[in-house]
Amino acid sequence: MVLRPATDDRIPAQPAPPADLALGVAALAAPPIASPVEVAGVELVDEVLDLVTGVRHRSLAVDDGPASADRPQVLAEFAEQDALLRAHPHWLAPEVVGGELVLHNEVSRWFYRSAAMREWRRELVPGASALYPVQRPFEPRLPSGAEVDALAHSIFTDCLDSIGIRTRAQVLREVVQQAAHAAPEGVLGTTRRAAWVSLACGAAVPVLDAVATLEDTPGADPHLHLVDLDPAALVFARQLATERGLVEGADFSLLERDLVTGVVARDRLVDELGEASASVVDAVGIFEYFRDAACVRLLRNAYRLLRPGGVLVVANMLSDRRELQMNQRGIGWPRLFPRSSEQLVELVRLAGLPLARTTVSTPTDGIYAVVDVRR
Repeated sequence: MVLRPATDDRIPAQPAPPADLALGVAALAAPPIASPVEVAGVELVDEVLDLVTGVRHRSLAVDDGPASADRPQVLAEFAEQDALLRAHPHWLAPEVVGGELVLHNEVSRWFYRSAAMREWRRELVPGASALYPVQRPFEPRLPSGAEVDALAHSIFTDCLDSIGIRTRAQVLREVVQQAAHAAPEGVLGTTRRAAWVSLACGAAVPVLDAVATLEDTPGADPHLHLVDLDPAALVFARQLATERGLVEGADFSLLERDLVTGVVARDRLVDELGEASASVVDAVGIFEYFRDAACVRLLRNAYRLLRPGGVLVVANMLSDRRELQMNQRGIGWPRLFPRSSEQLVELVRLAGLPLARTTVSTPTDGIYAVVDVRR
């Protein structure tokens, strides 16, 4: 680990302390953790400990799985289209009106030039099913039943946003494995079975993938509480969980709940599930859709769900990512709030969570940051 102060352009950088003092500050700021375990597909590139806050910042090389021989060409084409959008800031995003896809600019017309892509936008976005072909790009059909054509397969496999969705999921898996390795004995499984609460779980593909990798971890067998407002998403999650051999009631529960009333505005979900009842709480897919004040309340109440030794995991699209205009005005993905790593750390601080137990992990593709806070 590199020990150096992280800087923020908004705050004047302070002079670095002498080396011996820096080591002392680091020792005080960072709680002792077990030696990290190697997780397939995730490699540490760099790790920096912020001596001011105690937050660890990691850069990770993450294998997103599938990649076609055409990926360099696909990435270059998307970069050109994003540049075109930046040159025309008045161009509007596509929208679905009366069940029909309306394309307002030439970049959107380029992106949605195949039948499968038009159906994907018209029928699946913004539901949980929209991410499934990105998470599983070799599936021959969309969840709506349409055949995945060559253009759709290329986009789902090789564009930056697709890569970022998969690397974000891989980091969630890695964080949970590291937490299982470092946690006190029994945190992820005892006579009182551990729980994983997934907030706005959607189809729960990343959660199910992560749980599958815990099978070789002694005692790690959490019951899944899959929480979402969308009943169609929960039906899809039930189908996928059942296909993996999980039994509803015994291995997972479906909770149709509104996060705004249950976790953000109030703490109803904490009352329902119980304070300190979960070993893992994640809000990986929803955090970036909330404004700052709501994020602070979500962090605070979600953290209350954690048992000692547990981990809270959230993710957010980065404000300095490449091709943000493509995401928002070319593809027309629902509005979200991109943030910097520094802004995410500030939200953790405002929520009153321990910064010295906080890690910000960023895959080298630079699309998302994943923040985990240990109890």
